Amino acid sequence: MPILVHDGSLRLVKLDIQPQEIPALLQAHRTKWEPPQRLEARGEALIAADFPSDEAVQFAYDVIRWGKGHRFVDRFKTQNSPDSVSRALRQSVKLADRGNVAEGVEEIRKLSWISQSFASKIVRFLRPNAAVILDSVIRNALGYAETKDGYNAFLRDCEEMLAAVADDYPQLRVCDIEAAIFAKLQGY
Repeated sequence: MPILVHDGSLRLVKLDIQPQEIPALLQAHRTKWEPPQRLEARGEALIAADFPSDEAVQFAYDVIRWGKGHRFVDRFKTQNSPDSVSRALRQSVKLADRGNVAEGVEEIRKLSWISQSFASKIVRFLRPNAAVILDSVIRNALGYAETKDGYNAFLRDCEEMLAAVADDYPQLRVCDIEAAIFAKLQGY
């Protein structure tokens, strides 16, 4: 693997994406997964309504199903009170809005039956301009830890990539960079 010196550290380069690949990777991702617009709009509406409990549970349930969490989604719904889900989502958005996205993911992770992967999916659909999904595909391929620090490192790397391509692709958001990385790793 190529070695890169960055910020005084030696890094193994595990993924190479050409900037011009990103739009096609993003399009390929959207053919394999439900396009994000519906869940993003529901996230916006949920925030605007101040997280009504039943709607917060349904939103989290739908995001978990979107993320292929069918095996445990019903346990999530029965093991967490609607009020606790509403509080966790509300607090997560507050933290993300203060620039503490990783802490927002951790807030949702406190709920029963929620891993970092699914917590980050929920935050991503609530705050797509600020959050990314860190799931097992990315963690396993690129070596990010399933911790708050691991999430923060991946988020910062996505933000750095976004900044590098922003002049050529101003419409991209940080979540789009993550989706392109996921698509590349999956071979789409």
